[in-house]
Amino acid sequence: MTIPVHIVGGFLGTGKTTLIRDQLQARRGEQLAVLVNDFGEASLDEAILASDRPFEITNIPGGCVCCTAPEGFVDALGAIVERGPDRLIIEPTGLARPQDLVDTIRRSPHASSLEIAPVLVLVDPARLAAASDGERSLVAHQAEIADVIVANRTDLCDEAALRAFDTWVEALWPGPLAVHRTRHGKVPAELMEWPEGEGARLPREPDAPHVHGHGDSTEGFRSRSWRWSPDRVFSRERLARAVLRMSQGLAGAPLARFKGIFRSDEGFLLLEVAGGSLHEARSLHRRDSRADVIFESGEGGEGDEAFALAETWLEAAILSDAEIEARSHEIELALPDGRVRIVERKELVDLPDGVPDVSGIFPSRSGAAARLDALWRTRELPEQGSAIICAADGFTSEPVPIGALRQGFLLHSLEDEPLPAGKGGPFRLLIPEGVPDAPTACANVKGVVRIVVKGGAA
Repeated sequence: MTIPVHIVGGFLGTGKTTLIRDQLQARRGEQLAVLVNDFGEASLDEAILASDRPFEITNIPGGCVCCTAPEGFVDALGAIVERGPDRLIIEPTGLARPQDLVDTIRRSPHASSLEIAPVLVLVDPARLAAASDGERSLVAHQAEIADVIVANRTDLCDEAALRAFDTWVEALWPGPLAVHRTRHGKVPAELMEWPEGEGARLPREPDAPHVHGHGDSTEGFRSRSWRWSPDRVFSRERLARAVLRMSQGLAGAPLARFKGIFRSDEGFLLLEVAGGSLHEARSLHRRDSRADVIFESGEGGEGDEAFALAETWLEAAILSDAEIEARSHEIELALPDGRVRIVERKELVDLPDGVPDVSGIFPSRSGAAARLDALWRTRELPEQGSAIICAADGFTSEPVPIGALRQGFLLHSLEDEPLPAGKGGPFRLLIPEGVPDAPTACANVKGVVRIVVKGGAA
């Protein structure tokens, strides 16, 4: 029996705590656990929620559970799983990106005991209308993962702000499953559950079929959509080839539009063809992988063959279980010029300046590690740019500046044997605290299989 996990995100002051208090009152017959991340030291949110006991409340103060306190968050998850509540509600700080939480839960040792419910993101339409560029950017990042966007405090905003909010939501792609206008954090219980045909982001059975959208057509054009469950991992290289092939037309049908989000071996990516060129960007969407394709069709309505070929190309980009397993015992270094170099454990063991036991640098860790700087010097790798760290389970880091990465360590052995998977092996990246420009969320990556170097020249 899994525990539903409700993540309630949103910018500072949008009413997250009010919504949670309302849910606690509405679910008096259930045993609930609440995990609160208070960014300050006063733990004000915990004090407010504590008035609603007997609900179990766990507080992680002083940092964002998605970034600076991931291990404290995982430990808190474990304690909650042991208690076995009916459901768990998580309130991250308003400065957090809920998608980082989803990634952390999926990779935690407690993932099989948890089922992520629809992610709710609260927005204050009046505040959004007057927000700075920085605030709007963060709210947009939070909205990318939202399954339900809640326009709260609608009693405190005018019609112009509501219309601007609606326009903002309509521009989101793929967009939320539902949008709800409310006041005082009131949300109906059904919005906290998956609608029919949708489901949790936790991995499904390996042979789960992907979901086809139905074809549609307008005069001169035919469209189709595909969706894949989020446990599928695509090869970024094969995806790019597939989309470039489509951009040249298939079965005599010119491509009018391609737009897709894929969970790839280099992270969630947005791929789009515009003006005949392929554009790529990182995506914060986590619900699934999906593609929308439009081909031009002739008077006879041709196009079905083009869609069949497009589907074949996209399906061929999915990494097989055997491919993923084969990658787990070595590290690929993917260079900007397209070359791929393989790093095996023996090379890491033999690198100069290795650390026999990292416990003196990382008190909660143990085992032997290689310095990334030694690997960089030995392989004469690019000194400029950034790198993305990719794990065997499809997790990828944010881009890490090369200068920060070179101050990190690759943990590779424990008692002269390969680092076990239970310790984050066979290879685990660790970057010490305080390294300038090192993204805190990327300072600890388990199961490293690939380092993709962006920019610079070898």
